[in-house]
Amino acid sequence: MTEIFAAVDLASVATFVGTTGVVIIGIAMAFKGITLAKRAVNKA
Repeated sequence: MTEIFAAVDLASVATFVGTTGVVIIGIAMAFKGITLAKRAVNKA
């Protein structure tokens, strides 16, 4: 078990998790923006 933890670089794992989180939040915000734009166009 110790060999597995020694083989995994925690800095690269943390970077990957952080980057993935930012991408997921960015995609969610893009869809939210599209929905808000459609709503604004329908009200105009």
